[in-house]
Amino acid sequence: MKRQYTIFFLAAFSAVLSACTGDQSSQLAIVSPATGARVKFIHAIPGGPGVNILVNSQQFSGVLTTPPTAPSLLTYGALFPVNDYAILAAGAAKVDVVTPASGTVAQGTVISSNVTVEANKFYSVFAVGSATSAEAFVTEDNLSLADTSRAYVRLVNLVANSTTGYDLGVGGIYASAPGNIAYKQASNFVPIAPVPPGGTPVAVQIRATGTTANLAPVTLTFSPIKGRFYTYFVRGLVGGTSTQVIAFGSYTNR
Repeated sequence: MKRQYTIFFLAAFSAVLSACTGDQSSQLAIVSPATGARVKFIHAIPGGPGVNILVNSQQFSGVLTTPPTAPSLLTYGALFPVNDYAILAAGAAKVDVVTPASGTVAQGTVISSNVTVEANKFYSVFAVGSATSAEAFVTEDNLSLADTSRAYVRLVNLVANSTTGYDLGVGGIYASAPGNIAYKQASNFVPIAPVPPGGTPVAVQIRATGTTANLAPVTLTFSPIKGRFYTYFVRGLVGGTSTQVIAFGSYTNR
């Protein structure tokens, strides 16, 4: 398993309401470094509200909105940024994940922590748990290429009440893919064969370890590109209903 660690939330999520945090100039200042650590945030708390992410007390997520429009909230199942990673200055940074203030409802602090990140390294920050007991699970994403002719995939388990691991199958093959990944674990990136331009996409399935039933969506297809890295993650709750049913999502790391 790759290096990973956990930052515990200081308070439970409060109600979801919209409000603007900071002005446009302070929002843009946080993303100004040309070099630094690369960070991606993933909201995977079933039933959790939308949140804003602040770094050093300045708006970090939703920075492309123009005041007085409120920054877009990071909602369940969403990523920030959607493509690639955001840049964060290397070193120690104060990170706050908050629910915004509105009217008589004050801003709620979900997490407040001093985090140290290194320049030119990649990190995924997964908000996990439940709306009343949440935490952040962080992985350092190793995107170094062992073989430039291959694509790479990994699996992350974000199902808080899972009692078993999960397996990832690519093209119907499970033996060489990540398997038995427990809660708050991320597999290493494993190599897979890329699909050439115009080739037939390969199927991707995720199932609980020891079972043969695929999770919804039952089958996804994609065309992995050589040199690219892909993360698949399982979210939701065992026994969950509506938006909290177990499902899986994905993003391209590089």
